[in-house]
Amino acid sequence: MKKNQFVLFVLIVFVSITITAQKELNAVLDNSTKVTPDGEGGLYFAGTKDVNYRFSQRISPHGDCVDVVNGYAFVTWYKGGMDTRNLMLSRKNLNVLNSSWVTIEFPHKHVGQGGELLNGTGIRGDSHNTAAIGVSTIDNTIHILYDMHAYRSSSLPNDFFNYSVSKTNMAFVPDNEFTLDIFNPKRNYLKSGEDYERMTYPMIHRADDGSLIARYRQGGSGNGDILLAHYNGNVWSNNWLFHEGTLALPNRNNMYGGERFLNGKFYSGFSIRYSTNNDANTSNGYMLNSGLYYAYTNGIPANASTPWFDVNDTSISLPIQNNINPNLDPVQIAQPGDDYGTATFPKSSSDPAWTVTENGAIHFVQRVDNRNVHYYKLATDANFSSDVDGVIPNPQTRGELYSYKNHVFMVEIIGGNIIIKTTLEGQNNWKIVHIGTETINFNHFDAFVTGDKLYVYLMQDTGNNTPGVGDKRPLYFQEFTLSEVDTSEETDNISLEAEDYTTASIDINIGTSTSASGGEYIDSFASNQFIEHKFQVTTAGTYDFILFAANRNRDDSIMDIEINGTLYDDVLITRTFDWNIYLETRIPDVTLIQGENTVRLTQQRSLSSEPDKIEFELTSALSINDFNARDLSVYPNPSDGVFNIKSNNQNLKYNLMNIQGQVLEKGSVSQNKVDFSNHARGIYFVELSNETNRFVKKIVIK
Repeated sequence: MKKNQFVLFVLIVFVSITITAQKELNAVLDNSTKVTPDGEGGLYFAGTKDVNYRFSQRISPHGDCVDVVNGYAFVTWYKGGMDTRNLMLSRKNLNVLNSSWVTIEFPHKHVGQGGELLNGTGIRGDSHNTAAIGVSTIDNTIHILYDMHAYRSSSLPNDFFNYSVSKTNMAFVPDNEFTLDIFNPKRNYLKSGEDYERMTYPMIHRADDGSLIARYRQGGSGNGDILLAHYNGNVWSNNWLFHEGTLALPNRNNMYGGERFLNGKFYSGFSIRYSTNNDANTSNGYMLNSGLYYAYTNGIPANASTPWFDVNDTSISLPIQNNINPNLDPVQIAQPGDDYGTATFPKSSSDPAWTVTENGAIHFVQRVDNRNVHYYKLATDANFSSDVDGVIPNPQTRGELYSYKNHVFMVEIIGGNIIIKTTLEGQNNWKIVHIGTETINFNHFDAFVTGDKLYVYLMQDTGNNTPGVGDKRPLYFQEFTLSEVDTSEETDNISLEAEDYTTASIDINIGTSTSASGGEYIDSFASNQFIEHKFQVTTAGTYDFILFAANRNRDDSIMDIEINGTLYDDVLITRTFDWNIYLETRIPDVTLIQGENTVRLTQQRSLSSEPDKIEFELTSALSINDFNARDLSVYPNPSDGVFNIKSNNQNLKYNLMNIQGQVLEKGSVSQNKVDFSNHARGIYFVELSNETNRFVKKIVIK
């Protein structure tokens, strides 16, 4: 129900007794390290499009550039700046605590657009020229395919196709032996006698048996074929045709997407780009990429005779051939342009993000006419469901969809920070489970998931786009542990929808959004406007006040919050960088009494935030004792960010809060310590808790 100004409403009682047996995904940042040595950085195409680079400024990290196997992480990159451009390979032993990255520099340098950097005729870099890596665990060899964009041997005889492979049993040698000497000389082929001209978008996938699948596009945009080859631990097979796009008009196209081994099967998920996509007179009705397509095989696709199936488990013939008539297209599962396009010629500029869970649920996320769309179905569902907008992840961040048990999740960068969003399989209820709090802003990333580990490989956004200066940027590697959190608990928490106020100032506006709690929020909240809630409390005690609000634009959005006569002035509202994302701003240790209580929000920075809901989270009822200070201590304090936790209590969780009460980081205490060294120097509060007790300590990071 929407309210008019100054309406006095009956007392709103929202004491919620929550009982649920649902488990939620938990993503805890374990470690963040710098890949590039001090003084060095990854290549970035700083400058102006078509002058200093073509297509995109991104080249490191980009493409299939991460592999993690046997406890070792491998990442590829190009060395910055533009006067250097060497191919680089870095490795880290994740089995050894605080191990360092070791790096190999290859003689090969990025050739640039059409090879012009090689022959000295220009200065443009090419973002297509990614460096894919795969490690075979049959013979412990490292394979890298790199720096190619539909080149012919006649124009680049030594660099049209670039392949480097290590010698046998060299992938996991000791760090001091991880040098260029472990690699064979560069080759222009996988198998002698095969055609490797005009290849782009290399990928390398590892099967459960340790063999590898190489894939690449042969041809050009809107007119290319996808080829696969198999490495059996000894030799590469012939190339074989998986997807044929070089068809007669109007069906001529090429695939934009990729393949992955998941849960013992090999899947392909993609869109296609018709050769007529930029011609309004002959276009099939879509600009750039269109449609969602899906196929899989139960075996390792060593050759074209491996059986493949569509979404209905019906056998299909290879090569896959897409047809402008969807009735003749065996693997199309949806057409987002038809469902959600708003333009005359709907535009999907990126390939889709997709995954399949261990239970067989299928999820696709695509972007159509600048709107995020989500298609999903359980294995038992006959048809796909779909939704649009809200907090659906954005595939243009170049994140991929991943799955952990029955959870689907995606990594994004919003406002320079890593964001992890998740939903249960077969659902569209996206939640944010991780918000990066690093002082470093990141520009882009690639990610890799294996088991219960998520690895994110990132480039720092230095903010400098000057050629010769901004073309060398640090690279980082973050390690997360994935788990499930059992939320089956009974809590005396209080929840108030912001729009269900008791009293408010003049001209309060209520907006609607599918991503808002209850579908409504306070819109256009102007300076000195206020909303006030009166509510009943049955359990007196200490609570955390939590405001969920959207704040897209401002780092200085402030609000006065008054709770039972106590004023918290100039509370800084968490910036969300998106009006569809509502994040929490927290004030710890507020006191609520049994009976009627009052909370008033007064906007101080006009139109800077949009409140969605208010929660009071019970932290200490009068009948619950806090930790005895003699039983728990945090030391050293001050410290450089690493604090030891001395306690006899088990299963401790932590919240790190700033002096305004905003939660900056949360997680579980591991190995009796917490690491906040990625936060700026200053005064903070750390809250430690288990199922019954809590402890708040002021800490100083020096």
